[in-house]
Amino acid sequence: ASALAHERLGRSEHLLVRKALAPRRAMARLLRGGAAILAPLPLLLLLLLAPQAASQDASPQLAHHIVANTPAGNIRAALDAFVAFSESHGLGMHLGKEKSDLIEVSVGHGLPESGPAVVFEMGCHAGDGTLSAVGALQERQGSTVISTEENKKWLEATKRVVGHATTGMDIKFLPFSFGADEDLDLLLDTLQTKHGITHFDSVIFDHDEHLFLTHLKIVVGRGFLRPGSTVYIDNVKRKGKQLRKYMEFVNTKARKGFETEIRHISKPYPDAVAISTWWGASEL
Repeated sequence: ASALAHERLGRSEHLLVRKALAPRRAMARLLRGGAAILAPLPLLLLLLLAPQAASQDASPQLAHHIVANTPAGNIRAALDAFVAFSESHGLGMHLGKEKSDLIEVSVGHGLPESGPAVVFEMGCHAGDGTLSAVGALQERQGSTVISTEENKKWLEATKRVVGHATTGMDIKFLPFSFGADEDLDLLLDTLQTKHGITHFDSVIFDHDEHLFLTHLKIVVGRGFLRPGSTVYIDNVKRKGKQLRKYMEFVNTKARKGFETEIRHISKPYPDAVAISTWWGASEL
């Protein structure tokens, strides 16, 4: 049952479940061993109150670990430390090597022939996907990565992690707090007027899957994709029902201007991602 639950949960949901169940499991172990009677009262109180304490976000500790234990300006070391810390502490906050590598592949495929590139990421979580995107840009001086996140603690962790890992690199990082109820058009206006950004070479969607199609249509409708730009989405298998209309829209046979490839994932749980390349369409 636990394996099935892991398959159905994303890293955000998996993190919450692990935290919620940990104190209950500890109490169960005490009761099974008959130790509850002998356990000190403070310990029992701690286990009973642990769910509230466990709800505290571990992303600040994750960011601190990466900054304290990896050399500045080393993307690979930061990403390895991110995964190792998340795995060893049972946080479930990492994407896993397969998905991380495919983000880098997607961004790499969307790069222009030469010069800097612009990557737009919605739902950066604590920054491991962002690090993968930056990994594809290390040879493209002057590139920009724009990342949004609704969870403010995760966004702060991303700022620390990415700032540390890109030290000395000519890469601009623009993080934005952006919730599910906010207006993407206004954010695009801000990027245009304040930062001079008029297009994206690669887009990464890992926020609320119910908004993928709506946000994609806005990005395309505003002309922010150029021919050859890529769009990467996560959870294609795990959230297939929620993403059905999105996948129908970007399906190559739909003739909406996209050529889409699905890549299957085995770890940390069975899933799939989709990488769509935009070639342009007369109507959406």
